Amino acid sequence: MQLTALTELDAVNSIIGTIGEAPINSLEELTDVDAINALRILRNISRQEQSRGWTFNKTPHFTLNPDVDTKKIPWNSNYLYLKDNHGVKLVRQGDYVKDLCKDTLIFEHPLDVEMVLYLDFENLPEQMRNYILAKACFVFQSSYFGDDSLTKITQQEIAEAWQHLMEFEVDNNSYSMLEHTYVHELRLR
Repeated sequence: MQLTALTELDAVNSIIGTIGEAPINSLEELTDVDAINALRILRNISRQEQSRGWTFNKTPHFTLNPDVDTKKIPWNSNYLYLKDNHGVKLVRQGDYVKDLCKDTLIFEHPLDVEMVLYLDFENLPEQMRNYILAKACFVFQSSYFGDDSLTKITQQEIAEAWQHLMEFEVDNNSYSMLEHTYVHELRLR
């Protein structure tokens, strides 16, 4: 497996390479069933993993402004998660943000939200691309090939990629043991 997939094409070629398939030249107008499945798995895992919210795709304070005429807030297709910072429960309804508590799409004032965004594969940090790629290789080869020795190798690659991703998160956050819930409760005693 290639160490770092720079593009989705590189990633798809690495995935289909786990079962010995020849590389493809483009993701446009795919006809190869293995490449189609590899791309689908890659995108699904990318969306699933990004929805956890990471340093690189999470914004703790973002203002959503309602449209002046309709007073609705459009839902951007890149939103994976919105959480109002003042207790309003927000969900997607069609193309708009909905206030679940008031059961309305109408907003009189801007919202201060925590936002998790979906990023294209190429815009992800190397550590996340490697983790997504390792996980996609595992899912693909175990679904379509099922070789036990290959499964062990890809599981080790997933574990190593996860470790590098966690190191990246720790290095790019200001975590403090004192902020942990249990420690906070002990400090209040």
